[in-house]
Amino acid sequence: MATGTAIVRVPKEVQKGQVIRVQMVITHPMTPTRRDPQTGQETPGHFLTKLQLFYNDQLVSEMNMAAGISANPFIALPLKVESSGVIKIAYEDNRGGKWEKTAEITVK
Repeated sequence: MATGTAIVRVPKEVQKGQVIRVQMVITHPMTPTRRDPQTGQETPGHFLTKLQLFYNDQLVSEMNMAAGISANPFIALPLKVESSGVIKIAYEDNRGGKWEKTAEITVK
């Protein structure tokens, strides 16, 4: 998969007031900045810097990220669901890449 591709997993149907886990995997190399000990030349890092979770267009969680996180990070966040709607994650990296991914959820 290409850099920035994400898989978001949520239950399709839930009860009102239920706390669910929003699970996601983001394809990203998450490489830190490195310096070659022989030449001293620095290789710039490439990693995610921010992740935001939206529920029906309302920001409910935000994470700052850095190069210390493993490649292709798996993240799970709790979310209390009160109504049907759209869950969206938005994330960006230190090279200007910006991506979004959505999933729908229905309250019975």
